[in-house]
Amino acid sequence: MDTMKILVTFSKLLMLSLVFGFSSAIYSQDAIDQVVDEGVARSQEAAESQKRIDATSSEAEKIASRYRRELKVIDGLKVYNALLQKQVDDQNREKRTIAESIDEIAVVERQIFPLMLRMANTLEQFVELDRPFHMEERRKRVADVKAYIGDAGITAAEKLRLVLEAYRIETSFGGDLDEYSDVIEINGQERPVNVLRFGRLVLAYQTDDGKENGVWDQEMRQWVPLDSAEYRNYIRQGLKIARKQLPPDIFILPVSAAQ
Repeated sequence: MDTMKILVTFSKLLMLSLVFGFSSAIYSQDAIDQVVDEGVARSQEAAESQKRIDATSSEAEKIASRYRRELKVIDGLKVYNALLQKQVDDQNREKRTIAESIDEIAVVERQIFPLMLRMANTLEQFVELDRPFHMEERRKRVADVKAYIGDAGITAAEKLRLVLEAYRIETSFGGDLDEYSDVIEINGQERPVNVLRFGRLVLAYQTDDGKENGVWDQEMRQWVPLDSAEYRNYIRQGLKIARKQLPPDIFILPVSAAQ
């Protein structure tokens, strides 16, 4: 009887052990699966996090690269702006200079017109008091200059240029050799002659036949006959040199004393 009880009790204990062991095994497998699942989930989360980190890092690098490019652009713009500012400053200085010049021009123009008129009048008097060569041409030049000065359609600068040009032409007569045909008054009679001019020192004439020769006397303000035998060949030689029919050479003519 006791033996049966012991066997029954042992059998129950064995069954309980088997049940307990099986339950423990099931419980342990579930825990392992849960741990594995959690590990996988964490691995996936870590992978996703790494992807986000990589994406963020790549985006940050792109932003940094753009930032560096923008910095270079800004540096270039700073240099360009400094250059433009220098140009603007130079232009502003130039504008101030031009404005000052315009103000000065108004003053100069008020002074230049009376000066040009005086210069034209002085030139006119000089031509009339000078030796009488090319008188028609020279008088017309002076008359044109005076007309230009009064012309409102011509700028002050152009008027001044014309006045100075007339003076330059008159000055050029002082050092050249010239010949031309003219009609002059000799002893109360008008005669066609060939005129020889040597600068402003000598103004001589000779008729076509060479029989009448003379010079302009600046002090007496008239033509004075010369001894044809003495000066005829010299005047003829001078005329040919002026016409470039002979090479330059020495010839003798009377010269009036300087006034």
